[in-house]
Amino acid sequence: MSGHNAVTDRVIISPEGKSLSISEMEDIFDKAGAVDETIFRRLEFNQVIQFTKGVGVDIGCGLNKIHSAAIGIDFQLGEKDFGYPFGANIKVTKNKDWLPLPWFKDESVDFVFSSHCLEHFSKPRETVREIFRLLKPGGYLVLILPDMRYYPKKGEPGANPDHEWDCYPQVAVDIVTSVAPVKIVQLDTLHEKLKNLKLTPRDERIAAKYGHKSLNFSFEGIFQKL
Repeated sequence: MSGHNAVTDRVIISPEGKSLSISEMEDIFDKAGAVDETIFRRLEFNQVIQFTKGVGVDIGCGLNKIHSAAIGIDFQLGEKDFGYPFGANIKVTKNKDWLPLPWFKDESVDFVFSSHCLEHFSKPRETVREIFRLLKPGGYLVLILPDMRYYPKKGEPGANPDHEWDCYPQVAVDIVTSVAPVKIVQLDTLHEKLKNLKLTPRDERIAAKYGHKSLNFSFEGIFQKL
């Protein structure tokens, strides 16, 4: 991936800017058995990780948590997560409706991050409402979602059958702003910023496994609670 700038040549693993080379991150994934976690998602994370300072939560983290200090939540938590810096900490029951977060008091966290997860809930507003319950005033909700301008819609060939709704930037904005007063800090920049990146051989393999020619089909929304 030579020829790219430092932000996209390295994987940032802390909101303060600590980073690893792509090969180092791939080695961490491989040793942890995170065989389907991509570098491309980490490069998306590079663009938003600065908003995940303090105490916070990563919802639906899988084996690719935004950073080791985040509290990872996933229904697939297993033995591989324990002692692994990018794994989950709390296991939840898989729920297609919405995600209650009873472990957290009102206004107790500085950020909530979630990548490619909210679209799996049929009642995303209820999940967002719960997120804003635990988010402090001034805290950040950081979402990364699949963009139906670049990804198959529900019912189309290649679509993820587990998706409950079709995601677009304005739809995400409408959901969030219907729940709480927010400042929109950053919206829909990922696709353009990463459009010239070539996939690593690892990511090419993973993309092909799921029938994708590209992994550049996300948008981000960063919302600050007022």
